[in-house]
Amino acid sequence: MKRFLGTPLIDYLPAFALLVIAIAYLATGYSYTPQARAFPVSVAWATIVLVALDITSRTHTALGETLTRLFNPAASAGHDEKRPAYPAWKQISAVLWATGFVVLILLIGFLYAIPIYVFASTYFRGRKRLLLCLLVSAGVTLFIWLLFTQVLKLELYPGVLFSEF
Repeated sequence: MKRFLGTPLIDYLPAFALLVIAIAYLATGYSYTPQARAFPVSVAWATIVLVALDITSRTHTALGETLTRLFNPAASAGHDEKRPAYPAWKQISAVLWATGFVVLILLIGFLYAIPIYVFASTYFRGRKRLLLCLLVSAGVTLFIWLLFTQVLKLELYPGVLFSEF
Protein backbone atom coordinates (compact mmCIF):
# COMPACT_ATOMS: atom_id res chain seq x y z
CA MET A 1 0.00 0.00 0.00
CA LYS A 2 1.26 3.47 -0.87
CA ARG A 3 2.31 5.68 2.00
CA PHE A 4 2.74 9.41 2.48
CA LEU A 5 4.95 10.57 5.37
CA GLY A 6 4.87 7.05 6.80
CA THR A 7 1.08 6.69 6.84
CA PRO A 8 -1.03 4.65 4.40
CA LEU A 9 -2.86 6.98 1.99
CA ILE A 10 -6.20 5.46 2.90
CA ASP A 11 -5.82 6.76 6.48
CA TYR A 12 -5.95 10.32 5.15
CA LEU A 13 -9.21 9.86 3.20
CA PRO A 14 -11.73 10.78 5.96
CA ALA A 15 -9.80 13.94 6.81
CA PHE A 16 -9.46 14.97 3.16
CA ALA A 17 -13.16 14.31 2.56
CA LEU A 18 -14.01 16.58 5.50
CA LEU A 19 -11.56 19.18 4.18
CA VAL A 20 -13.32 19.24 0.80
CA ILE A 21 -16.72 19.61 2.52
CA ALA A 22 -15.38 22.42 4.76
CA ILE A 23 -13.93 24.29 1.77
CA ALA A 24 -17.25 23.99 -0.09
CA TYR A 25 -19.05 25.20 3.05
CA LEU A 26 -16.62 28.12 3.31
CA ALA A 27 -17.14 29.09 -0.33
CA THR A 28 -20.90 28.92 0.14
CA GLY A 29 -20.65 30.97 3.34
CA TYR A 30 -18.81 33.77 1.59
CA SER A 31 -21.71 34.08 -0.86
CA TYR A 32 -24.06 35.14 1.97
CA THR A 33 -24.58 38.67 3.25
CA PRO A 34 -21.98 39.83 5.81
CA GLN A 35 -24.29 39.24 8.78
CA ALA A 36 -25.56 35.88 7.54
CA ARG A 37 -22.06 34.58 6.80
CA ALA A 38 -20.61 35.23 10.27
CA PHE A 39 -21.42 31.82 11.72
CA PRO A 40 -20.95 29.55 8.67
CA VAL A 41 -17.61 31.11 7.76
CA SER A 42 -16.36 30.84 11.36
CA VAL A 43 -17.37 27.19 11.53
CA ALA A 44 -15.76 26.45 8.17
CA TRP A 45 -12.44 28.07 9.13
CA ALA A 46 -12.43 26.30 12.51
CA THR A 47 -13.10 23.00 10.73
CA ILE A 48 -10.29 23.62 8.23
CA VAL A 49 -7.83 24.34 11.07
CA LEU A 50 -8.91 21.20 12.96
CA VAL A 51 -8.68 19.06 9.81
CA ALA A 52 -5.18 20.42 9.14
CA LEU A 53 -4.19 19.41 12.66
CA ASP A 54 -5.79 15.99 12.12
CA ILE A 55 -3.95 15.41 8.85
CA THR A 56 -0.66 16.51 10.39
CA SER A 57 -1.17 14.28 13.44
CA ARG A 58 -1.66 11.27 11.16
CA THR A 59 1.84 11.63 9.72
CA HIS A 60 4.76 9.73 11.18
CA THR A 61 6.86 12.86 11.52
CA ALA A 62 8.18 14.63 14.61
CA LEU A 63 5.42 17.24 14.35
CA GLY A 64 2.76 14.60 13.78
CA GLU A 65 3.89 12.57 16.80
CA THR A 66 4.01 15.72 18.95
CA LEU A 67 0.46 16.69 17.97
CA THR A 68 -0.75 13.16 18.69
CA ARG A 69 0.87 13.20 22.13
CA LEU A 70 -0.62 16.63 22.89
CA PHE A 71 -4.17 16.06 21.67
CA ASN A 72 -4.64 12.29 21.96
CA PRO A 73 -2.04 10.60 24.14
CA ALA A 74 -3.88 7.27 23.99
CA ALA A 75 -3.26 7.12 20.24
CA SER A 76 0.50 7.59 20.60
CA ALA A 77 2.84 4.83 19.54
CA GLY A 78 3.07 2.05 22.10
CA HIS A 79 -0.45 2.52 23.47
CA ASP A 80 -2.13 0.01 21.12
CA GLU A 81 -2.41 -2.66 23.79
CA LYS A 82 -4.17 -0.25 26.20
CA ARG A 83 -6.73 0.98 23.66
CA PRO A 84 -10.15 -0.51 24.35
CA ALA A 85 -11.91 -2.38 21.56
CA TYR A 86 -15.46 -1.07 21.32
CA PRO A 87 -18.11 -3.48 20.08
CA ALA A 88 -20.01 -2.57 16.93
CA TRP A 89 -23.24 -1.85 18.83
CA LYS A 90 -21.48 0.84 20.89
CA GLN A 91 -20.12 2.46 17.75
CA ILE A 92 -23.54 2.33 16.08
CA SER A 93 -25.11 3.75 19.23
CA ALA A 94 -22.70 6.70 19.20
CA VAL A 95 -23.55 7.45 15.57
CA LEU A 96 -27.29 7.17 16.32
CA TRP A 97 -26.98 9.66 19.21
CA ALA A 98 -25.30 12.19 16.93
CA THR A 99 -27.86 11.53 14.19
CA GLY A 100 -30.68 11.97 16.70
CA PHE A 101 -29.25 15.33 17.73
CA VAL A 102 -29.13 16.51 14.12
CA VAL A 103 -32.73 15.35 13.59
CA LEU A 104 -33.78 17.21 16.75
CA ILE A 105 -32.10 20.38 15.48
CA LEU A 106 -33.83 20.07 12.13
CA LEU A 107 -37.24 19.45 13.70
CA ILE A 108 -37.32 21.70 16.77
CA GLY A 109 -34.29 23.96 16.39
CA PHE A 110 -31.15 24.60 18.37
CA LEU A 111 -32.66 26.21 21.45
CA TYR A 112 -34.85 23.19 22.24
CA ALA A 113 -32.61 20.44 20.86
CA ILE A 114 -29.57 21.42 22.91
CA PRO A 115 -31.07 20.97 26.40
CA ILE A 116 -32.80 17.74 25.36
CA TYR A 117 -29.63 16.26 23.91
CA VAL A 118 -27.32 17.41 26.70
CA PHE A 119 -29.73 16.17 29.36
CA ALA A 120 -30.35 12.82 27.63
CA SER A 121 -26.70 12.14 26.92
CA THR A 122 -25.49 13.01 30.42
CA TYR A 123 -28.35 11.13 32.10
CA PHE A 124 -28.60 8.00 29.93
CA ARG A 125 -25.10 7.65 28.53
CA GLY A 126 -23.13 9.39 31.27
CA ARG A 127 -25.29 7.97 34.09
CA LYS A 128 -25.06 11.21 36.07
CA ARG A 129 -27.49 12.35 38.75
CA LEU A 130 -30.75 13.92 37.60
CA LEU A 131 -30.11 17.31 39.22
CA LEU A 132 -26.63 17.55 37.72
CA CYS A 133 -28.01 16.70 34.26
CA LEU A 134 -30.68 19.38 34.58
CA LEU A 135 -28.17 22.00 35.73
CA VAL A 136 -25.64 21.19 32.99
CA SER A 137 -28.25 21.19 30.22
CA ALA A 138 -29.69 24.49 31.49
CA GLY A 139 -26.22 26.02 31.74
CA VAL A 140 -25.18 24.94 28.25
CA THR A 141 -28.45 26.21 26.79
CA LEU A 142 -28.10 29.54 28.57
CA PHE A 143 -24.53 29.90 27.30
CA ILE A 144 -25.57 29.13 23.69
CA TRP A 145 -28.51 31.55 23.92
CA LEU A 146 -26.37 34.34 25.40
CA LEU A 147 -23.54 33.84 22.93
CA PHE A 148 -25.53 33.66 19.73
CA THR A 149 -28.66 35.73 20.33
CA GLN A 150 -27.36 38.36 22.74
CA VAL A 151 -23.64 38.78 21.99
CA LEU A 152 -23.41 37.87 18.30
CA LYS A 153 -26.97 39.00 17.50
CA LEU A 154 -27.58 35.89 15.38
CA GLU A 155 -30.93 34.18 15.12
CA LEU A 156 -30.75 30.51 16.02
CA TYR A 157 -32.41 28.09 13.61
CA PRO A 158 -35.94 27.46 14.98
CA GLY A 159 -36.49 24.08 13.34
CA VAL A 160 -39.03 22.95 10.80
CA LEU A 161 -41.82 22.62 13.36
CA PHE A 162 -41.39 26.14 14.72
CA SER A 163 -40.54 27.98 11.49
CA GLU A 164 -42.85 30.61 10.16
CA PHE A 165 -43.66 29.86 6.57
